[in-house]
Amino acid sequence: MTDSDRYRKMIGELALERGLVDAGQLYEALTYQARSRVEGKGDKLLGQVLVELGFMTADQLQDLVEELYPPHQNPEEGKGVPEEQ
Repeated sequence: MTDSDRYRKMIGELALERGLVDAGQLYEALTYQARSRVEGKGDKLLGQVLVELGFMTADQLQDLVEELYPPHQNPEEGKGVPEEQ
């Protein structure tokens, strides 16, 4: 984990700050997530749980993910294939 990752916000924290969920919804989603793990139903990411419970849309989740982890652009992207000389 890099230093910048260590201080990166988490999905739930950012969703709360952006007003996409309230504290009660976040608590419910975290409880649901923990219960699913204990019951052996798999490890679901919090964002998935928030969407499944209807607290956020998939588009809202995607926006948060892109804010936390901006897509890296390759400087060579979009330039096409170089012509042979």
